[in-house]
This record gives sequence, structure tokens and C-alpha cells, in this order.
Amino acid sequence: MSISANFSFESSSPELKKRYLCSYCHYLLVQPKFIACGHQFCSLCLEKVIKSKSSVCSVNDCGKVITQEEIYPNIPMESELEHFKDIVCRNQVNGCSWQGNYLSYKDHLQTCQFERFQCECCLTSFAHRLSYEEHYSLCPKALVACPFSQFGCNTQIPRETLRDHVISSSVEHLQMIADILSTIQTESTSTTSQASAGSSSSTATTVVSEKSEIKSLKTELIRLTQINEHLCTEQKSYQSMLTKHERDVNRALVNSQLNKGDICNLEKKIPSLKSYNYNDGTYVWIIENIQDLFHNAKNAPQPLHIASPSFYTSNDGYKLSLKLYLNGDKSVRDTYLSLYVTIRRNDYDSLLEWPFRYPITFCLFDQSTKHDHVVRTLTPDIDSKCFHRPEMDSNVSAGIPEFCPLWKVFSKDFGYVRNDKMYIKTCVDFNIFPAKVWSHWTKLQSCGLPNHIQYIKLKELLDDNEE
Repeated sequence: MSISANFSFESSSPELKKRYLCSYCHYLLVQPKFIACGHQFCSLCLEKVIKSKSSVCSVNDCGKVITQEEIYPNIPMESELEHFKDIVCRNQVNGCSWQGNYLSYKDHLQTCQFERFQCECCLTSFAHRLSYEEHYSLCPKALVACPFSQFGCNTQIPRETLRDHVISSSVEHLQMIADILSTIQTESTSTTSQASAGSSSSTATTVVSEKSEIKSLKTELIRLTQINEHLCTEQKSYQSMLTKHERDVNRALVNSQLNKGDICNLEKKIPSLKSYNYNDGTYVWIIENIQDLFHNAKNAPQPLHIASPSFYTSNDGYKLSLKLYLNGDKSVRDTYLSLYVTIRRNDYDSLLEWPFRYPITFCLFDQSTKHDHVVRTLTPDIDSKCFHRPEMDSNVSAGIPEFCPLWKVFSKDFGYVRNDKMYIKTCVDFNIFPAKVWSHWTKLQSCGLPNHIQYIKLKELLDDNEE
């Protein structure tokens, strides 16, 4: 099959694409090769298959044993691939956006920063080819031949168990070497006898050669015995290192659990720590997902509220929180937005004056250009337990059930809910301003002024009115 020049690979049919895919990685073939069974692989993929334990074709139900003599370069396929363009990098799933022709693709794969390599033996992943190749040459799971293979031990075992194999099979290995030496000794004795009887110079030469071979084997035996002793020493060192590593891992796990506990404690403290940002008697509550919250409140069998994080009037002041009924509370359900404040028990309560007597002003911000903010003030009833020092975690809430009509809250003519968000500001009036200043305070909310500057302007306004 041939294809025309500059053929777009990405726009080709699935059937056509399948023809050019590797049987191992199932990506576009790179330097294609095929084996005797007819299946084709990328050059690097074929090397991986050969290095595997079975060295058989990876295609389902094939099972063909692959040998070096039956691997052939697929030159016709390479020629067809060179006509392709619009090839997307196989590492696209990892974030690579490269696209180009086949010849450029081969070069790109050598330097692609999104390439991921995985060791076939231990399944460890690597981001760079060099790291992968360095690991593979030392991988503890990779199969290696026994160092006594030249004497008849055909065992192939994972590298990590090589020491154990050499040590546990040392008797068998020595027996193999002894058998070979015995055989050579017997042959040498027989040859020597023949040489004495025949007085042949060529036979004498053979005897000398065999004696030299025996000497060489003895030297090799000494070397392998030293290797065996070295491996025994290394195994002891390895076991000691492994024990130390296990201790380090256990210590790290214990520290990790302790850190998790610390993190959990910090996460619990975050809301209260954040609340210290609002230490001048004000707090802005940002409420998100209004539509979902309102839907839940409307369909709940009983009035449903949401609660704000706790906040403090100062670093060592009163601790408060808000409750909002998006669909109204009790008698005003389905009609009004209901807003309440709750005084909560606090470590500083013994330092504070009780009952709580400061007016609290609430502001529901209109996010439209009208800035028609809804402002209501709650004056504490000092006879109510709602404002006395908390005996439990929190007091009964007090507030304004008819805070704002629902039709107005969700009207498109206003901006109380924008981008599914609502903003409610709470201001504890330690200055105890007269009610007339709050209309001016409302205008100041759109100026971005610090709260202490707002209070200064309000006091200036009062002073001017008195004059």
C-alpha cells in the first residue's frame, strides 16, 4: 500500500491509522521493524520485548519467540511513514502540544520534555530517558545471569536476589567447577599416558595446553571464590543498610502522622485566625452559591439557615457570628430575608463588660451602580439573655426577621445577588452614633475607606450638624 505525499495522519481513518501503529506501545511506529510472525514494532519497543522474561511477541495469542536472527527492518513501512504530516506527539496526554511531519517527529521524541519512561521490571516511571537507562542498568527487578553461568549454572534471577542465589548455591557452583576440573584432569592424565607411549611431540603440546587450561581454571576458581566472599560481605552490609532504611521509613511515617495532626489543628484554627483580620468591630461576610442555598432553604421542611465564621470585635473583644435565613424564618418564610447575630463564648469574656450593649448595624450590599444598600440596626435588649455573658458555647440568636423582602433581594433591578454571591457587612457601633448618621455611612461603603476613616468622617458630620 502506498500513500500520497503530505498525507495528514490525524485526519485519516481509524482503519488506516491502525496499520501504522506499534504492536507493543500502540502509538505511531518509530523506526519500524517486523519479526517472523509478521507483527511490527518500534525499534525501542522491540528491545523492551526482547528484554522481558518471556521474549515472545506481545500480540494476543501469538506467542512467537523472538530471536535476533528473525528481526528485520521494515524499510517499505518507513518510506510510507515519511509521507505523513499533522502528526500529534504521543505525549499529548502529558501536556505536549507538538505537531509536525514524521521525520521531525522522530527527532522530537528524542528531546520531548513530556516523555514518560517506565521500567518494565519494577514499573517505576521516569521523566527523562537518561534516568530511565541508568536505572535499568541497576534495576533490582531486572533479570541477570548467574556469574557461574560459564560453569553450567543457567539460572536467570532478579538482580536484587543475585547475592542470595550465589550464597545459597555456592556448594552447587563449586561442585560444577570441581566436575569440570575432574573431567579436564582425567582427560589430561589420559593424554599424558598416550604421550609417553607414543612420544609424539604434538601430543606433548596438547598436554602442555591442557595443563595451562587447568591452571587458568584454578585461577578463575580463586577469583570466583573471592567474589563469593565479597558478595557475602555485601549482603551483610546490605541487610544492615536495609534495617537502617526501614528505621528511617518508620521514623518518617511517625513524623508524617504527627505533621498531619498539626495540620488538622491548624486547619481548625484558620477560621478563627482569619477572623482576627476584622478587629475593629466590623466583618464582611461573603456568601457564595446563593442559588443552590436558596433552593435548599425553599425546599426544606423547616426554616433553614446558614452560619458565618465567628469573628471578634477586637483582638481580645467579643466573639460573634451571623445566621442568615435565605428564605425567611418562621412567620416570614417565603417573604423576607432574615438575619440574626449570635454572641459566642470566648476566652476573653471575663475581661469584658456584660451585658453586651452596643448597637449592631447590618448592611446588605447592592452590587449594582445604584448602591441601594439595605441597612438595618439592631439595638441590644440588655434584659435579654441573648446579650448576657454566654454560659454555653453560644447564646440564643437575636436579629431582624424582616431584614429585606425576598422580591427585592432577587430582583434584577438591584444587585444584591451578583455572580451568585452576596455581601453582608456587620458593624458593631462602639461610638453609639445616632441613627441619622447611617444614611451617610451607607454612602461611605462604596469609597473603599478604612473603617477608622469612616468613623472620623461620621464624627465630623455630627460636629458640623451641631454647629
